[in-house]
Amino acid sequence: MSSTDRSCPSARCTPGNQLLGVKGSDGHVRHMRTAMTIDEDFVQAASELGTPEARMRFSSPCATSGCAQWTGSRCGVIDKVLDHLEHEQVPLSQALPPCPIRSTCRWYDQSGETACRACSMVITDQSAIAAE
Repeated sequence: MSSTDRSCPSARCTPGNQLLGVKGSDGHVRHMRTAMTIDEDFVQAASELGTPEARMRFSSPCATSGCAQWTGSRCGVIDKVLDHLEHEQVPLSQALPPCPIRSTCRWYDQSGETACRACSMVITDQSAIAAE
């Protein structure tokens, strides 16, 4: 698999993208064992309850240079997440969570199992958290 055939694990709720997981009561994402491709009906229903990306995680093909998070050679999101967690000394899960896209995941490709252990802590839309 080439580096351009990677999946973004923090995409928008857009028809054709895949639902990866849902945020649990502890604030961590609970990954599904199998990703579900979403359609317009799903997007509409999920949007009626607020911003879907604040409650769920989605995947899409990695856009590389077409994404504002692309550094020129890698996704900057997971680098920022891992730096923050290390700085704050947040313990990472020892077990790898189930993941329907690990074999194509951009973050796993870049940072290996460390990215997987931090992944459940990533909420794509943090605006609701910032407002609290």
